[in-house]
Amino acid sequence: MEATTLFTLSLLLVSFTTKGESANPNGILPPAVVDVSGNELRKGEYYHLIAWPSKPLPIGVVSSISPLVNRNGTCWVQHKIERFVIDPQPTPSIPVKFSPILPDEDEFIRESTFLNIQFPDAAVSHVCGDSLWKVINRPDQVFGQQFVVVGDNSGFTRPGWFKIERYSERPLRQYKLLWCPVYVSDQSVRSSDDCQTIGIFADSDGIERLSLADTSVPFAFRASAEPQSDQHLKNEYF
Repeated sequence: MEATTLFTLSLLLVSFTTKGESANPNGILPPAVVDVSGNELRKGEYYHLIAWPSKPLPIGVVSSISPLVNRNGTCWVQHKIERFVIDPQPTPSIPVKFSPILPDEDEFIRESTFLNIQFPDAAVSHVCGDSLWKVINRPDQVFGQQFVVVGDNSGFTRPGWFKIERYSERPLRQYKLLWCPVYVSDQSVRSSDDCQTIGIFADSDGIERLSLADTSVPFAFRASAEPQSDQHLKNEYF
C-alpha cells in the first residue's frame, strides 16, 4: 500500500508540475554527490552510509547502518558502533541505493534533488517486507521521535522524499540527509518547504536510530559491491 502510494506520487510528479524544484530549471545541474574516494555517486549503484565520517574509531571498530526489527514488526533504520575482527575489511552495514524522483538522463546522484533511498530487496524483504526508506507520520508514542523506517507500514508513514545536501568540505566532503513531506494538490505533486534533517536518536539502552531531528548528522558514502544473490545477502547480513 505505502509503496504503491509513493510510486503513484512519482508518476504524478512526472505527469504534472512540481512546486519548488524542476529537473533542470536553468540548464545547470547541481553538483554531483561524491563518495569517500572522490567518485560521483551513480544511479542504481549501492553505497554504504557512514555516520560522523570524520570521527576516528578505534582499530577493529566499525560504524554501520542497518534495519532493526521493532516489537510490532516495523523495521527502524539503526546506527551501530560495533567491534569486528578485520578480515580484511568488514562491511556490516547494509548498502543503499538512491533513485532520483524526477526523470533525467544524467547518470549521477546530485545534491538537493528529490530521492528515494532503498536497501537491497534481497537483504531485507524477508525480514521487513518493503525495503524503501520512509518516515512515520507522527512521533513514536514511546520515544516521541519520528523514526526512519522500512517495511510494510501502510497507514503509519507519511509520503515524502529525501535529499542530500552539502554539510562540510574538510577534512573530507560530508553531507546531510533531509526528508521533505509531499502532498497532492490540484493534480500536482507539491513538496513542502519545511524539509527536516535526519539525525540519530539514542534511547536509554544505547540503541541508536535514524529520525527527524533539529540537528543534522554528517554522512559520507563508500561504494559497495553490487548486491549478489538473495541467499548471499541473507547469509551476510542476517
